[in-house]
Amino acid sequence: MANQSLERALVERAWRDPEFRSLMETDPKAALKTLGVEIPDTVKVNIRMQRRDTLYFVIPPSAEHAEDADTVINQMDLWQSADLFCWIMPQALKLELLAMRQDYRKAHP
Repeated sequence: MANQSLERALVERAWRDPEFRSLMETDPKAALKTLGVEIPDTVKVNIRMQRRDTLYFVIPPSAEHAEDADTVINQMDLWQSADLFCWIMPQALKLELLAMRQDYRKAHP
């Protein structure tokens, strides 16, 4: 897994390792920890193994304040790494994703 992105390593391990895939779905923080990635207790992680027969919709959260509902446009960001994997996250979690990627790179130089 050296010189791979976190996203690619996560996908490839889920494809090849049924035990990891199961852990990824039941305890994503523990699964990421096996890749050298630490997730703070304040961050929730939800990893889904896409099914071929299912269409997924991720609905962004509403504005924190009702009066901002019509003015807040960029509540969610879509990040991707090459064409392999997309991350959809609240704006405030961008730094957490960057930290996850750094943890992975440190664990897999």
